[in-house]
Amino acid sequence: MNATKDLLSGCTTFRCSFESQWGQRAKGITSMVAVYFPKKFFAYCHWWNSVTSKKCGYIWKRVPAKLVPLLLANYSFNDHPIHFIEVSMDSNERLSYNSVKKYQRHPGCTAITLVPAGGKGMFPSRNACPYGVYKFLEVGIVEVDNIKIAWPKRAHDQQSIPLAEIVELNAEDEDGIYISKIKIRNVSSYKAAYTTLEPNTQYTLVAAGYATYR
Repeated sequence: MNATKDLLSGCTTFRCSFESQWGQRAKGITSMVAVYFPKKFFAYCHWWNSVTSKKCGYIWKRVPAKLVPLLLANYSFNDHPIHFIEVSMDSNERLSYNSVKKYQRHPGCTAITLVPAGGKGMFPSRNACPYGVYKFLEVGIVEVDNIKIAWPKRAHDQQSIPLAEIVELNAEDEDGIYISKIKIRNVSSYKAAYTTLEPNTQYTLVAAGYATYR
């Protein structure tokens, strides 16, 4: 063992911790991409290495359309957009783009991001490993710029709620400023504007919703 350490002592890869290597990789992530071929496959890519041409991601076959929003939410990073491309093929085997959209988790989201388990399942969890499993941060994959890769402790499936909520970004959205939809519109949960807003003060609208009350 000592001879091996001496042999590797001059190796820059050996001298640089995996945590440092992951930190540099995570800082270079700007966005993600997912491709969906209805009734064929769903593929996502967390990042692409321009030096080795290796991609970090996975492909699942025969993914139903109703499951796509859940996968986009669970496998996207906080504060980073994910480009979603839906494709189809005609009788002449020519591909066409059905839609190209961009989604992102809500601002301020601190939820974890999934990566497939050893069996490449869509819904990994620590409890699903009978012999135990290390947490990602214990092997150097720590939080970097609000990117947190982890598995939830408890088991979950396609009926579970998403780990995070995502919204579609429009072309006119700039600097990550967009308006999310308020789903719970209980009048008792909000205050009237005149009781909280200050005159001659500029505010940013981040969420909106409407409902009819008597």
